Amino acid sequence: MSVKVKQFTHQRTFNASRDRVFAAFKTAEALAKWWGPAGAPIDVISLEFKPGGHFHYRMNGTQIHYGIFHFKSINEPDSITWVNSFADEKGNIIKPPFEGIDIPKEMLNQIEFMERDGRTTLSLTSEPVNADESEINTFNAMHDSFKMGFTGTLDQLEEYLAS
Repeated sequence: MSVKVKQFTHQRTFNASRDRVFAAFKTAEALAKWWGPAGAPIDVISLEFKPGGHFHYRMNGTQIHYGIFHFKSINEPDSITWVNSFADEKGNIIKPPFEGIDIPKEMLNQIEFMERDGRTTLSLTSEPVNADESEINTFNAMHDSFKMGFTGTLDQLEEYLAS
């Protein structure tokens, strides 16, 4: 029996124009100020913000971890689609470094930006890529954890946009 993926979705509305919210994803300087888990500031190792490009970063929390995005499509200022993974310091995709948790190695993410009356709603969808049944079950069970993580990250984006 195959397991059905339950797509993760998350929305947040910001008091900023769509162009300003989208711009926060475009430069290493901006991403370094807000991307990543709350309490784990990042260092941007490299960023090529274009389809086929990547964003490689180091998360500096209680443990050091690396992440990488591979951008699939960028439709400024409407949407960004990428596959993200944990990585090593050279940017090679690795199995997520959490013992006993079968997290998918790759996640397909899409963010859409919708502006209304000077406020922008960011809508995120995420689902595993090339995942086996165990990884899909783990992904489906982790939506609350993903929500908590993205809430912290988007809190940091909100602070960045207000500065």
